[in-house]
Amino acid sequence: MHKKLRKVIMLTAAFSMVMSTYGGLAMAAEKSPFAGETVTIMVHPVPHATGIYMFKDKFEKKYGIKLNVIEVPPESLYEKAMTEFVAESGAYDLVDFNPAWIADYSRFLEPLGPLAKRYNLDFKLDDVMPIFRMMNSWAGKWYAMPWDGDTHMLYYRKDIFDKFGLKPPKTFEDFLNIAKFLNGWDWDNDGEIEYGCASYLKRGRTYWWFLGRFAGYGGNYFDKDMNPLINTEAGVKALKNLVECIKYMPPGALNYSYMELRTAYVKGDVPMCIQWTCVGKAAEDPNESKIVGKTGYGLYPGGKTMIAGGWQFGIPKTSKHKGAAIQCLQFYTNPENSLQIVMNPATSLDPYRKSHYRAPEFRRAWPTAGEYLDAIEANLRQGFPDLEIPGAAEYMDALDYELCLAYAGEKPVKKALDDAAKKWNEITRRMGKEKQKEAWLAQLEAMKILGIGE
Repeated sequence: MHKKLRKVIMLTAAFSMVMSTYGGLAMAAEKSPFAGETVTIMVHPVPHATGIYMFKDKFEKKYGIKLNVIEVPPESLYEKAMTEFVAESGAYDLVDFNPAWIADYSRFLEPLGPLAKRYNLDFKLDDVMPIFRMMNSWAGKWYAMPWDGDTHMLYYRKDIFDKFGLKPPKTFEDFLNIAKFLNGWDWDNDGEIEYGCASYLKRGRTYWWFLGRFAGYGGNYFDKDMNPLINTEAGVKALKNLVECIKYMPPGALNYSYMELRTAYVKGDVPMCIQWTCVGKAAEDPNESKIVGKTGYGLYPGGKTMIAGGWQFGIPKTSKHKGAAIQCLQFYTNPENSLQIVMNPATSLDPYRKSHYRAPEFRRAWPTAGEYLDAIEANLRQGFPDLEIPGAAEYMDALDYELCLAYAGEKPVKKALDDAAKKWNEITRRMGKEKQKEAWLAQLEAMKILGIGE
């Protein structure tokens, strides 16, 4: 185990027992005015929820506010939250959600600006990376606070690439050729057959692994008149490449979701993959990884990187504990606590504050941690964001369904994408083309201002 990473883990555990100063919150010694209340949190399960549990006891003792943590499977989070919103149940005080859902969630969430001002809470928003700030507002109002910064990046085995004179792939044609070369033989001399690559292919979230390729081939979600572009030449090239890569993946790869893909890489079954930034920490954790010290970090092939924006918390309008909820949210996302959370290899939460990338203790966490953090920032600079318009979850679900049919060989690539585009047009018509067009043009303008997705 890296001595530095062991120290990080020990310091993270110790940190939860030490009192510190929280930016803008002048309640270091006294109980909160919300003492005795309970904040119920809907959260993506462990290892995500580990970030909440890290400081749960400390928060409860400091403020006298109890936390009721409800873990909801990621594939059920959207439906569960929307059901509670529509029913006006008031069952949750904080909801964990993907930024792509901000347009659908916003009418059910309490704007955070007035709440933060009322309770004199400073969220240090200037310290949040611009791309992640963009993703937690809708129609000019701030509705959510990030606690995770997700972007894809390339991971590859430095030792294996060096051994065979390979360079990190710059295009997905390069990626495919390397996968072909390294597939089906024992390239690490461990007595077992290894494979060329792996990907998230399971129904539900595989669309992210398609969209990064699609953007790299010059694609975008819609034109300026809301005509889908996923079935254009860029989409066909992207999906053909992904389908071809499946030939060089481990058996059962069609059932790979996040954890299976993570495991395939950190256990040494594949020499490269596209994954979320948290996998860089996992690769250096000897409690999980067989490849400690052997990972290289690269730019997403093709020149565009899929950015899902991470995960963020909002406060439902129906919450009966809004003051306690926003105090909890500020506590967990302040620069000091959030740094400990995103550094911890036991969480799947990634840096999202500028200060996270510069923190000396993070950059020294293992010998190549600085390279890892620099690679994340480089990928953010070439980022391609999630679709963030009303119905985004429905658009992505329709695409995801058709992608899986193409992976399984049940539909030709072009047919699958054409059918997805038809479904997108149906969603647009049902939701109102002019309304959708207005939202899409607003996203395009925001992307232009940030210099992303162009």
